[in-house]
Amino acid sequence: MAKPWPVALAVGLLSAQANVLEGWNMESIYRDIDMYIPSMNSSDVEYPKCEVPAGSGEFTGICIKQHRLKSMMTFCRDTVDYDACVPPHQPLFPEWNVTTKDALLRRLYKEQVEFRISVEMNITVDNAPVIRFTQNSPCLEAFRKVLCWFNFPRCSTSNVSMPLCRTACSNYYQSCKYEKIGAEYDACKDEVVKTKGLFESGLTGTTDVLLDQCFLEDGTGDCCTGSSALSLLSAMLGALLAAHLW
Repeated sequence: MAKPWPVALAVGLLSAQANVLEGWNMESIYRDIDMYIPSMNSSDVEYPKCEVPAGSGEFTGICIKQHRLKSMMTFCRDTVDYDACVPPHQPLFPEWNVTTKDALLRRLYKEQVEFRISVEMNITVDNAPVIRFTQNSPCLEAFRKVLCWFNFPRCSTSNVSMPLCRTACSNYYQSCKYEKIGAEYDACKDEVVKTKGLFESGLTGTTDVLLDQCFLEDGTGDCCTGSSALSLLSAMLGALLAAHLW
């Protein structure tokens, strides 16, 4: 006996299902789902979406003009001097916004700096830690700026989040007195970033990219975030990047 074609089987199943459902009270089967439709929209719904962090594929931020951001930040105010990708207003999580994220970065920065300095001051016969942060204002400033640049990436004119500039990496290692062998610090080389992550954080993926400083084709801005000649501690920054603060 020949087997029925798949289409014939499907038609037969549908016919059988129709016979079973005949006479049922359909209102008892199908429910009104209007109650599941959100009754509120974000006040930022009209702003263009962007990735946080840059290159992650997670469009959880919105591009905001620089002049609007100044009143929302204190810790990163002078560093984020560009249109940036920031947390939008979310009716379900109203406490999470630009100001909250900025304050979180301030707290984590303070904790990590105090911890690192305590380690550097704990000098014994058997332990002589490398001095990075202690009495090194350029390194502390570089650390702060890279945290801000990474967590509030630049938005291009087409509302694309821009990865960190390679100069941001180089200036950190220079300011914090790391040894450089050759033309570039090892941690800032593409092959190291690819295998060990940004600042050797151990996180690898599409977000772990450094771009050389350049300018957009239309001349309207930089093609990466943090192109200023400013500088950052490897293990500590790596730990903060690994925390996924976005």
